[in-house]
Amino acid sequence: MAETNTNFPGDFTNLFLKGVGRAAELQKKSLDAAMQQNAEVIATYQKGTQAVPALPNVFELAGKAFEGYIEAQKSVIDQMVKQTAALVESAKESGNSAHKVAEDFTKILQPLIERTVEVQKKALELVAQQAKPPSR
Repeated sequence: MAETNTNFPGDFTNLFLKGVGRAAELQKKSLDAAMQQNAEVIATYQKGTQAVPALPNVFELAGKAFEGYIEAQKSVIDQMVKQTAALVESAKESGNSAHKVAEDFTKILQPLIERTVEVQKKALELVAQQAKPPSR
């Protein structure tokens, strides 16, 4: 029987990272589907706004706010994938020292949290800006 050359830790790492990437893509596709569904709902409601003329702007603003939220979520997903890859790489380089991996993970996690908060703040600012009544 021929002997195969395998690197189980390396193979497992590659498989894990592919899985993380695939899960991220699935999440982003579901966000895209939610955004499409939201756009269709808004379009349907806008067709019926002749009875209430002030509502079309509300639907447009809600749609833009939802799109901003979706983009923020996609950004967070992308960052998580990048940080996971960096963590795995750090674990490989550290010789799997649990203490070193924990230190590296803490260093990696801080910018991710800061970026997530920044993106969420921008989304909230957009919603607040769009919710303001028009100036007369």
